[in-house]
Amino acid sequence: MTVNWMALLEVFGATLLATVVLVTLFVVGIRALSGNRKAGAYASFAGCVAVVLYGLSLIVF
Repeated sequence: MTVNWMALLEVFGATLLATVVLVTLFVVGIRALSGNRKAGAYASFAGCVAVVLYGLSLIVF
């Protein structure tokens, strides 16, 4: 049994990047809601939903 370390590193990097993007979008959305910028908040939360749905589609299909 051989471990493909490069593929494992790619998966780790993609997961780390997706997590950072998702958390950043959520924090920007919360911050925009507290500053009465509703359009920016809704756009940020829509980005969060898009990232989550893309991840689910990768798992399901």
